[in-house]
Amino acid sequence: MHIGKNSVISPEVVFEQPEKIFIGDNVQIKKGVVLRPETGFIYIGNNVVINHYTVIHAKGGIEIGDWCIIAPHCGIFAQNHSFDSFDVPITLQQNIGRGITLVGDNWIGASSIILDGVTLGKGTVVGAGSVVTKSVAMAQVFAGNPAKIIKTRFPEDQWDFNKVERCSLSLTPPKYLPYIRKRADFCIRYIDPGDFVLDVGCGEGFITAMIAERCKRIIGVDYSENAVNTARNTSPTLECVHMSAADLSFDNGTFDKITCLELIEHVTILQARKVINEIYRVLKPGGWIIGSTPIRITEESSPSCYSHIHEYSEQELSDLLIRFQHVDIIDGNYFIGRKPL
Repeated sequence: MHIGKNSVISPEVVFEQPEKIFIGDNVQIKKGVVLRPETGFIYIGNNVVINHYTVIHAKGGIEIGDWCIIAPHCGIFAQNHSFDSFDVPITLQQNIGRGITLVGDNWIGASSIILDGVTLGKGTVVGAGSVVTKSVAMAQVFAGNPAKIIKTRFPEDQWDFNKVERCSLSLTPPKYLPYIRKRADFCIRYIDPGDFVLDVGCGEGFITAMIAERCKRIIGVDYSENAVNTARNTSPTLECVHMSAADLSFDNGTFDKITCLELIEHVTILQARKVINEIYRVLKPGGWIIGSTPIRITEESSPSCYSHIHEYSEQELSDLLIRFQHVDIIDGNYFIGRKPL
């Protein structure tokens, strides 16, 4: 087990399989906390506080990003029992885990429960006593059973480039739209009329709709339910689904092309690996990933704005895409890669 500098761990914390637990710097873990990785892992970033008697089960893997606060008596469960059969006791049926990610700067209220498959965007707050069953985007206040968005932490009638993580159809200033259209034009270069395309991190469907005019079929996915609902309401014929990019509900080898525009800088490094692995899985052999992300040109790793978690150097991006062939980084922030046949 790794424990970082200046971290304070109560002697009454329960560690199961400590070799699968990573604890960063300046972390506080209070009395009665249970950390149980099982077949997964528990990664705790820097400056995290986990308060008394919180229980974390991580069969599917759990990542708790920097600056998170978890109140007492919470449960974070990245696993779930099957109960389909009456012939086998539930405890002997399949127990699977998809994983949970707290992207960072999250506050989880007392006695809340977070269930498997959930991603909480940066800065999102969960109200006390909530049961979180689905992913929610950044800077929301999420509460209830099941939890729902009850407010947004930034003004809903303003668009702040340093805080938001997606293009808004109604609020993005017109001066930014040419840059967004440029991303669509880049993707369209590589899209053929007969392609079945997945747009990962589609947001409100601005680019998805433009690509839809050039291909046979496109599906957009995003972990923001509000964004997906906006896309559907704006373009009723557009196929958009509320789904985490790190846990795609599609069969292996489904898509000819997958677009991934301005997404990976908004998630943790570990989650970015999951996203790319899922993209690789659902691409057909010979299919292409087409994406963009800000490329860091110096060794300085500090992100350029609140909504960015990690900005990649060219080498880091190449390493992230290592399973793809013919990887090319173009014009400083676009990239393409091909899945081997």
